Amino acid sequence: MNKNMIYVYIIGFTLITLLGLYYYKDILFKPSPASDVTITEINNAQTNLKVRKFNVQGMYCDSCKKKIESAVLNIDGVLKVSVDQESNEMVVTYKPQMEKIKETLSAVNDLGYTAGLKSSSGKLQVLDFNVTFQ
Repeated sequence: MNKNMIYVYIIGFTLITLLGLYYYKDILFKPSPASDVTITEINNAQTNLKVRKFNVQGMYCDSCKKKIESAVLNIDGVLKVSVDQESNEMVVTYKPQMEKIKETLSAVNDLGYTAGLKSSSGKLQVLDFNVTFQ
């Protein structure tokens, strides 16, 4: 009986540990900052392109995504726009020294959506240059 209880405790401890590792894998096994560098980021650093992420709220269909992308692409200095409807995120690539965040926010807001510039950590968002917590 005593030997069986030891096995039960060992198996239980192992299962709880494995479940904990799985649940907290994004915190425990965070890749080092050096390994996060991609070829795109290296190319962007060489050409000084600016890539900014925005939150966009109010998109309900694929046509919303296309309207936002076409409106932002019409802004002078914008090279590429990618809108992800599921994550409510927009990634905009600007030409060097032609970053127009106010115009980008205005273009999206004029279409009836709510846009905000995401901080690099994703915890802060700039809406009309007022900081709000998410």
